[in-house]
Amino acid sequence: MKAGRGKAPSERGRPRFTSRGRSKRKRILDAAAKVLARRGYSGTQMSEIAEEAGTLAGSLYYHFKSREDLIEQVLREGVTSAFARTREIVDALGAAAPARERLEAAIRAHLKFQLVESDYARGAVRSIGHYPDDMWARTNSQFRSYGRFFDNLIVAAMKAGDIDPEVNRSAFRMLILGAANWAPEWYRSGGSLPAEEIGDLLVRLVFDGVGSRNARASLRNGLAVSGAHARISSRNHANAKEA
Repeated sequence: MKAGRGKAPSERGRPRFTSRGRSKRKRILDAAAKVLARRGYSGTQMSEIAEEAGTLAGSLYYHFKSREDLIEQVLREGVTSAFARTREIVDALGAAAPARERLEAAIRAHLKFQLVESDYARGAVRSIGHYPDDMWARTNSQFRSYGRFFDNLIVAAMKAGDIDPEVNRSAFRMLILGAANWAPEWYRSGGSLPAEEIGDLLVRLVFDGVGSRNARASLRNGLAVSGAHARISSRNHANAKEA
């Protein structure tokens, strides 16, 4: 087997660092995550990352081959850490926890992690759709694994009767994660709306909707009446055919 096979191009030929070098590399990554979360992919510049890290722009290239290499490492860490944190929260509930409770916990954990807990996660989702095709091809498998984790939680909730099994599961998952991943675009840390309240609202949208109690009751009654009319119509049609 050839040396380096199976590694991303950005991981090959990288110098080995001393503990001091590893510390500086981590400081640069942290700075890049902050800038990516703030500026998005197109607006992230090496000069601003260097300023954030308290170093010279030229020194970044000793640790990373290019701007794209640095951003890709932030992207990988963002999705990996988000997946690990969300899975940790869900696993803490135990396998016997109700399916709805596990899915609710995953939604809240994912949203909170990227809003207030991790610059890496916020930076990663901030630029989805803007990364170069080759970078996305190398990292997409990590996003897909995270998506399958949510997919399994949704399937369990459907089997438990918490979600309509007729709903398109793939579209439903993408709507949930899409709404959560867009939240960093408008969320303001320290504002009047805490991350926990946004999580509660998203969970409510997923499971109960946001109509008033009267509106929901009217909808249920309307659906019940509609269903009754459909059954009566079906019986009348069948009787007419027999006659």
